Order: sequence, then C-alpha cells, then structure tokens
Amino acid sequence: MRLSKSAICNNSMRAGFAAATALTALVIFGARGAAAESVLTMHIEEQSSWVQNFNPFDLAGRRQSTMDFIYEPLVIFNAEDGGKPVFRLATDYKFSEDMKSVTYTLRPGLKWSDGQPLTSADVKYTIDLMLKNPALDTVGVGETIASVEAPSATEVRINLKAVNSDFPETLADLAVVPEHIWKDVSDPVAFKNEKPVGSGPMTELRRFTPQVYEQCRNPNYWDAASLHVDCLRLPQISGNDQMLAILPEGNMDWIGSFIPQIDKTFVALDPDHNGYWQPPAETVAFQMNFKSGNEGNLEAYKDLNFRHAFSLAMDRASMVDIAGFGYPVVNEHATGLPPRFETWRNKGAEGDKDAFMGFDTEKANKILDDAGYKKGADGFRTTPSGKPIGFPIIVPNGWTDWIDAVQIAVEGLRAAGINASVATPEYEQWRKQIIDGSFEVVMNSRADGATPFRGYYQSLSTAYGGRITGAPSRYSNPKLDALFDQYLKATSEDDHKKIFNDIQLLIADDFPVVPVFNGPTWYQFSSKRFTGWVTDKDPVMNPEDHDNNRMRLMHLLRLKPVQ
Repeated sequence: MRLSKSAICNNSMRAGFAAATALTALVIFGARGAAAESVLTMHIEEQSSWVQNFNPFDLAGRRQSTMDFIYEPLVIFNAEDGGKPVFRLATDYKFSEDMKSVTYTLRPGLKWSDGQPLTSADVKYTIDLMLKNPALDTVGVGETIASVEAPSATEVRINLKAVNSDFPETLADLAVVPEHIWKDVSDPVAFKNEKPVGSGPMTELRRFTPQVYEQCRNPNYWDAASLHVDCLRLPQISGNDQMLAILPEGNMDWIGSFIPQIDKTFVALDPDHNGYWQPPAETVAFQMNFKSGNEGNLEAYKDLNFRHAFSLAMDRASMVDIAGFGYPVVNEHATGLPPRFETWRNKGAEGDKDAFMGFDTEKANKILDDAGYKKGADGFRTTPSGKPIGFPIIVPNGWTDWIDAVQIAVEGLRAAGINASVATPEYEQWRKQIIDGSFEVVMNSRADGATPFRGYYQSLSTAYGGRITGAPSRYSNPKLDALFDQYLKATSEDDHKKIFNDIQLLIADDFPVVPVFNGPTWYQFSSKRFTGWVTDKDPVMNPEDHDNNRMRLMHLLRLKPVQ
C-alpha cells in the first residue's frame, strides 16, 4: 500500500491551497521547541483533519504513526537483505522439531512507556484477545494459532494449528499491547486509545490538534541509546497539491508523497539537502468486490470474460506517463508479479496468459458482446441475465495521481460500454469502506514481504479477505487456498518456488484482480536537519515511512540531528 500520490499539476487547486498553507505553515512550523531538541517533521498520511486514535487494531481509523513508533514488533524481516530477521522486542525465535510451535524469547527487562514491565504475559494476552475478538485479528491468528503459553517472563510459546513456515513474518505485524491497560477496556474495537502506553521509541503525545500532532520519546525505551530523535512532528496535509505548496517552506524532513517533476519542484528548492529514491515497488491493481450487494455488478465481477474485458480497457501507458509522470512502471503480466521478485517469475504463467494485459477497447467490446453483455439505449451494458451494471471506483481524495489514473481507467471502461465513475472519499473513509466492504471497485496496492508469497497470500486468500486493507476483493478460491496451504507447510526454498510457480499459473488463469502498474517507492528526504538517510547508494532497507513498512523503525534509528 502506498500512501500519497499525485499526477498532474493542478494549478487551480494549488492556488486554492495557497492562503491556507501560509497560515498552516505558521501553526505547524512556527515553534520549533527548545534549541537542543531534535524534532523530525514527517508526512505519512493525508487527511483533512486528524482524529486522536492510536488503537493498533483499528486499521481504518488509527493514526499511521501507531505501529512501529508506539508499538514495536517482536521481529522485523528486511526484504532488502534477503529477508534477514531484525530482532526488536524479541531476541530470537525457534520452531519446534515438528514445526507445530514457535517459541519467541523476549529481551529481559523490557518496560512499557509507563514504566510497567513488558513480559511474555502481554504477548499472550494480546494474541488471546485477538483470538476471542475476530474483529481485532489483523494478522490472521484465528486461522493459524491453536493456543499460546508463557512458560517464563521472557518466553512465549505459540502452538500452531498446522505447519506454517511463513508464520514469523506474518507475526511481524503484531502490535503487542499492555495487559494492565487493555484488560479494563470494555470495547477494544471502538477504543480510541487516545493516550497510548506503548513499547516503541515514540510513545508520548506532547500535542494533538486537528492540524498537527507531536509524538515524543518513550522515557522507558529499551533501545534509547540508538534513538537520536526527540520528537516526531506530523502535520495535517490533505493532499499532494498541499504538499507542493508547503515544500518551499523547507520544513519537511521525511516525506512519502507523489511530487510531480520532483527535480524541479523539490530537489531544486535545496539541491544541497533535498533528495529522493523511488525504485519500483508494490503492484497496483483494480479489485472488484466479490461480495458486492449489487446483483448486476456481482454477476459481472464473477465472470472471467468481464474481468478480461475490464483489463483490456486499461490504458496502462497513460496511467504511468500522464497520471504518474513516468514514475511507475507498467505491469504487463496477469500474475501481477512485482519487478523486484524477478527470480521467482514463472515464465509459463506469462506469454499467452498475458493476452488480456494490453489496451484494446475494440477487443474488450467484442468479448462483452460475445459473452451476452448487451448495450442499452444509453450505451451502457447489462449482464447476460439482463441486470444493470454500474459502479464507482473509489480512490482517496488528494491522491491526485491515482485519481487521474482512475479517470483514465473510467474513460476506457465507458468506451467498452461499462458504466463506471470515480469516487474520492477521504483517506480514512476509503480505508473504512475497504474493511467493511461498502464499495464496488477500488484501485489499491498490497504490502509485499521478503518473498512474493506474502503479498499474494494476504491479498487473495480466503482467510484474509476483507480483514486488511490489502485484501479488499474478498476473493475466495479453494484451489488457490490449497496451494497457499502447501506453501506454508513446505520448509525448503526449492519447494516454496515450485509451489509459487503453481500459484502464478492459477492466478494468471483466473485473473482475480486487474494489475496495471508498479508504483514507485514513495520516499523523499531533507538532510538539512538530519543525517543517516537511506539512499540508492546505501539501499539497505525499504526507506518509506508508510504504515505497511515495518523497516521504517530501523530507518528512524539511523537518523541523527545535524550538529
């Protein structure tokens, strides 16, 4: 999932932001605090206003600085280092000989930010809480975990329902919460957790307003010696155009935004300090809701002919060149495999199987005609059974490059007689619609892991459908689930690759989502106030500051204030 996007410099919109931006800059950047304090200003999400919500289980509503900075993972896996584990709250994990349980060892002497001990009992409590409340289960523990034990204060034994070689990477997204706080929460789903007690480096809320909030040092952070930033300042930025207007102020340190003509609009503002690194990243695709309540739309979504025609209506080159200013790269394959996983590519799942990945509205029309999708007097088609088809494609307000890409998609769909439109809810509402299923079609990306398996498993398995924002389609295919299960039970890399070859074949044949391009890594920085930034010359980790990137914690710990 990427965070902020934009495509075409909308001068009129930017002009509309100008007056507000000047005032906003004064509010956000006017007071820098004590001279000795190092405050890092970062942009990680786009909203018209903030809501004070730090509930790590609320994927749709939580502030995007909740994970990692307030709740530290047990262990992180660095995809840029061959998936090597980076231990955090835990110092080790080991599978049992039968691979049916995993024992984690916690660091001794861990404390919560309020000074209370952080022990294995908290980890057990958190997992048990998720097992008892499926609405809180953000990592799929209900499908994988049979029980949890805490043999000692620093040991957690997790007993699995079946062999799952990928389990530790899945658990990297677990937010361990303090039992002494959460045991008294009557409704953990609705709980806003406005004054969080956490384990990460930045737990203390010094200020929270609808325009800006500040998250400061955890006074009891176990790795305090590695932390050289005193506070994170997170200004409210409603969209890419407002970001463009703010950049000349020179007050942003760590950015995750689409910045059109970046060398002119960002680097040239301060060539000595402003930089970026934007290699190809996750696959962006159109996903249809396979549990839609609209009978006509659902009939169409479930028809492979319709999905093929949908794909042929996609002008991917224009999405990349016009909407994306050339930053993304076209994804030409029905599998949607990201470029960074080239060594996993199954050539047998390409070639003829990619026949529907071009841009050909004439062919799209023929497929729909032949399949019985008839056009009415208004030029729009009905399903073979005669039901109307019509849907908005949702995309967050302010993500102007994605909005432009969706508009290009809509033009192609309407040329094929499909009544599509664009809807731009606020980002938080967009996430909510994905989670509760109140949408028809969405353009979205997924979070990849150290291998390509995680992205496919968590976006297309029945177990994850609708549970996380990366799995909006609610697609369910027993044959694919069986392959996922085989992969999880396999323990060798050779077996993993053989099974993933079969996964690619099935996906290419069934075409559950419509891949369009691979967005860039959205990462820009200023070295004016901090050093230690990850760059293309030092590509040791994913450098993004977005919520789906656990390695952003390690990036923060690299940073040091300029002396």
